[in-house]
Amino acid sequence: MAGRSGRYLQTMDKGDSADEETGIDDEHNKHNDPAGDTVEVVIWTRDMVGIHHITGYEATAENLFKIVVEEKQLPPESENIFSIWLVSPLLELRLKKNHIPFQFAQLWDEYCELYTDANPDEISRDEPVVMFQRNVFLTLEEEMKISDEVVLNLLYHEAKFNVIEGRYVLQAEEYDQLAGIQALIHLEHYNEKTHTLEHYKEELHKFYPAHMRKPKNTKFFNFGGNRNDEALEVRVQSMHQQISAEYKNTDIKEALGKLYRKYLEVCWQYAFYGSAFFEGRVQKPVGKIIGHLPGVDKDIDVLIALNTDGICIIDQLREEPMLAVPYEDLSWHLKTFKKEENRMPVLLLQLLVKNENGDTISKVLPVFSKQANMMDALIDSCVKRKLRLEKMVKKAAEKSAKDGARKDVVESAQDGARKDGEESALDGPRKYRNENFCCKISNKLDKMNLVKVP
Repeated sequence: MAGRSGRYLQTMDKGDSADEETGIDDEHNKHNDPAGDTVEVVIWTRDMVGIHHITGYEATAENLFKIVVEEKQLPPESENIFSIWLVSPLLELRLKKNHIPFQFAQLWDEYCELYTDANPDEISRDEPVVMFQRNVFLTLEEEMKISDEVVLNLLYHEAKFNVIEGRYVLQAEEYDQLAGIQALIHLEHYNEKTHTLEHYKEELHKFYPAHMRKPKNTKFFNFGGNRNDEALEVRVQSMHQQISAEYKNTDIKEALGKLYRKYLEVCWQYAFYGSAFFEGRVQKPVGKIIGHLPGVDKDIDVLIALNTDGICIIDQLREEPMLAVPYEDLSWHLKTFKKEENRMPVLLLQLLVKNENGDTISKVLPVFSKQANMMDALIDSCVKRKLRLEKMVKKAAEKSAKDGARKDVVESAQDGARKDGEESALDGPRKYRNENFCCKISNKLDKMNLVKVP
């Protein structure tokens, strides 16, 4: 698996519930700490604002979470919306409430060695920071109902980070749309005297990911590529003018909540939104003769995006989504090789596909990754949550039928779902993304080597 240090964040998830597997042995993190001593910690948010606080080495993730909630005056429901993470250029780790960030930071080199392809020099220079960011178990349906401006601001900045980093791969015109919204948020109404082409050109790295800023003759991708002949600075200026006209009689400071949501709505359309990202490889189909030639690369470096609804695989080189599958249409199995240290773990994804005759058959896509056990744990947690929610909803429906659908019964079912960090189906359509999971992505199964199930 090719190392991509400094570009993509690898994700290890540590769920909060007892039934959520972590992929890492918690006993591994227990050791003696200088309890009683104090240290200054900086808790960052994705708008790159740091909250400085003096605390003890034994402070838990829950302690740090409360500091941010108090500092930013976040609503109580933020407990389900955000989590404390340890983040570095090589690794991204979501912590349980009772985890002690200092302990994990001390073992950071070891984690990087186990779960990334970074070399020893890169690992020695890697330093994690404490980050307050979106909880991977927050459902899209829950996020769509958020109205608090401070919360939307944090989600907006995190989505913008993922767009600029190239993890959210969009259509070219959608990058322009987001750039226009972003310009209005940060530059306010368009002013022809100050918002010149030169100004936008100097700031393009804040509006577009690297692959959009590359010269056309260096691009290999065809999904989110820059197919417009106009220069990017012209396009962002045009979109800034357009959206400024839409809000010409509006005080931008009063419209920030709507603009944050407008930006998020573009990202919500994609299967990978709100995902934890992992790195891996899939094999591409090659002929028997070509496959034996020296120097022929039979692997594709991919990002594997996992969220509460399903899995998405993105070709890193071509900046192109290759696969999006909801959990309802997926079976999976983790295969490890404990007796063969040099063999990489593999996550086997079983899918239903159409063959040449139009018949539905079962095939398996092997995904090779040093983080396969963490992906397995996260998928397992998400599926368990879905099954638990369905069971709760079924019981609530049966009870409401007996009680004449009393209001208190419905509200009890809703509250029970939310306490588990899940969206209640009684609130409205819970299949919003699953029904449209692949609507923006065409699966490219012919570009990956799938194995037929005997």
